[in-house]
Parts: sequence; C-alpha cells; structure tokens
Amino acid sequence: MDIEQKVALLRTTDLMGFLETPLLKQFAAACKEIALNSNEVLFHEGSMENAMYFILSGEIVIYKGIKQVAILTAGQYFGEMSLLEAKPRSASARAGTGALLMEITETQFNQRLISDPRSLASIIKTLSSRIRRDLDLMAADFRKLSLFMHDIKNCLTPLGLSEMYVEELIELFEGTSPGHKPREGLEELRKTFEVMHRTGDTLLTLVNQSLDHAKRLSMEYVKEKTAIAPLIQETVEGLSCHNYLKGKRIETNVASDAQEGVFNSLDIKRVLQNLIINAGYATGDNGVIEVAVKNKGPHIQFSVIDKGSGIPEEIRPYLFKDPVTTKKDGNGLGLLSCKEIVEESHDGNFWYESKVGHGTTFHFAIPR
Repeated sequence: MDIEQKVALLRTTDLMGFLETPLLKQFAAACKEIALNSNEVLFHEGSMENAMYFILSGEIVIYKGIKQVAILTAGQYFGEMSLLEAKPRSASARAGTGALLMEITETQFNQRLISDPRSLASIIKTLSSRIRRDLDLMAADFRKLSLFMHDIKNCLTPLGLSEMYVEELIELFEGTSPGHKPREGLEELRKTFEVMHRTGDTLLTLVNQSLDHAKRLSMEYVKEKTAIAPLIQETVEGLSCHNYLKGKRIETNVASDAQEGVFNSLDIKRVLQNLIINAGYATGDNGVIEVAVKNKGPHIQFSVIDKGSGIPEEIRPYLFKDPVTTKKDGNGLGLLSCKEIVEESHDGNFWYESKVGHGTTFHFAIPR
C-alpha cells in the first residue's frame, strides 16, 4: 500500500486523524509494513513484543486458547496494551483471510502518540468500548447460564420419581411376605439405586450452589473429615458406564497413613471424576488407570495415572489458562474446574507430569 493510501486511511481514525498531512506521511513512511497470509499467527499470548498494529486491509482474529475474542478489520488497531503496561500479550492474534498491517514500535508510540492528549483520549475511548462490550457479553452469558441451571433443576424431578420406582422394585425383589426368598439380581439393583441416589443428590447440590451463586447468596464452604478409600470407590462406581472407561480397569492404591482427610468431599469427588475421565480418554482398550493417594508432609497427595499418549507439547502452555481439549465432545473446562477447586477452595497445589508416548500423571495435594 502506498503512502497516500495509508494517509487516507489514517485520516479517518480518531487515533491519528488530527495530525497534519506532512506528519501523517512521515509517520506512515517510518512504520514497518507487515503482510500476513491466511491464518498466519502474528503473536502468541504471553509473548513480550512491544509493538501495536494498525490494520491497513484484511482482518485480524484475536483469540485466547481456542476461544475467539474479536475480529478486527481495516481502520482498527490492537496490541496497545503491551505498550501501555509493558506486560506480556494477554491474547494471541492471527490473520483471518490475510491482512496487511502497519507496525507501530514502542519508540514511535512514545514519540508520536502518547505525548498527544488527543491520541490518549482515542486509546481510552477504544479501551472503554471494548470493556463495555465484554461486560455486556459476560452479563448475557451469565444470565443464559442461570436460566440453564434452573431448567436442569426441573429436569431432575423425573430422576427422583425413578428412584421411587426402583425402591418399590427393590421391595418386590426382597419378597412381599416373610416366606419369600430374595430374587436373583437384588444386590445389583441395590447398587444401581445407590448410584442413582448419590448422582441425583450431587447434581441437585451443584445446581443449587450455582443458582445461589447467581443470586449472590453467601454459602459456607464445608470441609469435613472424610474417608478417602470409600470416596474413591463411589467415584469409580459412578463412572463405570462412562464411554471412556468401558473395558478399562481402574486400580486404587490408598496408603495406610492416608485413609482420611479434611476437605469438601463433593468437590474433591468432582476433581477425581474429571481426572479419571480424562485418563480414560487417553487409555487404550483393556488399559489400566491408577488412582493413588499418599501422605506428603502436611498434605495428602492424590495422583491419577494413565499410560496413554501423553499431552501434546503445543497445548501445554494453555492447559491451565484457557479451555483446552483434545476430545471431540469436550469443552476444556474440566482441568480449569480441578485447578480452582484444589488451589482456590482448598489452598492446595495442582500439577501434572507427562511424556509424549508414555502417559500422564495428574497430581493434586491438599492440606490434611
């Protein structure tokens, strides 16, 4: 793009439209031009380049992990936060269908723009608009989620009725008079009922907690002394029919000095569920998943071990930052939930070890 075309485009913006034509020409001539092919990445989240960019043509996609944040087009600019804060990039940027950019370095920014109140006012206006848009989107998403949780609660009513029917069936299997012998399959039916009942209670508790959070009602976070081996057993039984775990064996190893802990049993069960399901996805047919628990100083350490293919190197930097998943039907929220429960709710630590081709172990340690 020639200088005259650049000046004509810059003239239409609040950022530099107030500059005299000779200054605009000088500025446009001094700035480096960058051409990006379709889907070519300009910078990654966390990188330290100190430059902002003005879009001359095409479009730029701003994204965090797998989530698209915005699409910017000709006449818009981005990357200014790295110059204002001198911090790593808060998101990644790539070309959409190709793009032509004008790079504004830190030196050019300080000399030409930040010293002029009109440029600062334009940047503040742009940032304010982006914040307002993000807040509106967050509010709309939160409302949709609250309505969704309310509807889920209504859907749990038939589950309660099913429990009643199963209870009646258990009574029939036990026998309707003292002389009757229990029917074959009674124990399996009882176990099925226990799993249904626990799952229903867990779902109802989670839904009520979510609705209370939406209403901004304060709730006490309860931590109680809990037997660890039975909790793991309940978790494994509840997951026995999961598609990722069929035909696979789950072994448990709870050390003799790690039989009990003080924690929120519902949330720790959620962590174990997420990790075991992930391990099941990574484990081949007839494979083995191990759940191990041991004391480690003042903490109890839980480990979920698989012998799968390991975590790809390219997604590791984003694993605990954004929703990232390799599963076709996944949403990438499981590990974020685990990390929040362990580190924020239990003051613990959550980490992993992985070797491509050899498997992955997720650990979490919480105070005893």
